[in-house]
Amino acid sequence: MNLLNDIIDEHFLSSDKEKLIALFNKYDIFETVAKTSDQLDIHLTNAINTNQLAPMPAIVATSSNFLVLTNSKVGKITNVKEKREIQEAVAQIGLRILLSIIKLFPKEDVKIFEAVIQSLQTTSNMFGYEFTDIKNLMKLDEFYDLIQTISGEKVANEIVEIKKSNKSIIIWTEKTHLDFLTNELKKRKWIKTQKEFSSLFGASNTNSLIHWDMKFKYELAFLLYSLAKYDFIRSKKGFFSVSERIIVDFSGDRLKLNSLKKISSKITNDPSKYADVIKNVEELIKSIS
Repeated sequence: MNLLNDIIDEHFLSSDKEKLIALFNKYDIFETVAKTSDQLDIHLTNAINTNQLAPMPAIVATSSNFLVLTNSKVGKITNVKEKREIQEAVAQIGLRILLSIIKLFPKEDVKIFEAVIQSLQTTSNMFGYEFTDIKNLMKLDEFYDLIQTISGEKVANEIVEIKKSNKSIIIWTEKTHLDFLTNELKKRKWIKTQKEFSSLFGASNTNSLIHWDMKFKYELAFLLYSLAKYDFIRSKKGFFSVSERIIVDFSGDRLKLNSLKKISSKITNDPSKYADVIKNVEELIKSIS
C-alpha cells in the first residue's frame, strides 16, 4: 500500500488524516482503495524499472475500478455528512494518485489526464454515477486546463524573454508541475484561486493582482525563499520584489517594500522562533517534490 500511504501521509494534515482513516475503516473503504492502488503501483514500478511509457491500459482500468469499488461502499452509507466527507476525501485521493502518475511520466501528462477523464465518464454513464459531481470534487477541469498550459516550449520561450529584458520576472523551472504547488496553496486556503497564483510566474508587466491571506505572510516569505533555494523558481532581479509588486491581501492592501525579504531573513536567522512557519512550508515543499 505504498502509493496510498504516501499520499495520505504527504497530503493530509495529521488531524485530518486520523479522522479520514477512522471513517475509512468504519465503512471498510480503506482496504478497497488500498487494493486498487497496490495493483496500479505494480504496473507503475514495472514501467519505471524497464524505462517504458506510462502503462495506459492499467491506468485506465484502475481509474474505472477505483470509481466502481469506492461507490459500491459509499452508496451504502446512510449518514449524509459522513458520506459527503468520504466522497470528498476519496476524490482528493483519486486526484493525488492521478497527479502522482503524471509526475512519473511528465511527457505523457495530457494523454494520461484525457484517458482517465474519459474512463471516469464512461464508467459513470454505465453505472449511473453523477459525473459532474465527480468532476467537480476532483477539480478535473481546473487541473486539465493547467496541465495543458505547461510545456517545455513555453518555459524555453520564457527563458529567452528574461535574457532579453531588464525587467524583474519570476520563472517556474518546471522541476515539477506548477499545479502541484497551487493545489497545495488552495488546500491550505492561503490563496484565492490556483489560476490567479499561477500568473505570478512569468509576470513581468502584469496588471493582475494575486491575493494571499496575510495571516500567512511569514509562510509566503519563507515559501518564496524555499522555492528559490530548491530551484523551483528563478529570477533575474529578485523574486521578493516581483512578489511585493503583484501580491496583495484578500482586501487588496499591498505589501510594504522589502517586507518579504526582511521576514525571510528573520526566519532564517532565528529558525527556532519560527519553527511552525518552517514546518508548514517544508511540508508543502515535500508534497510537491
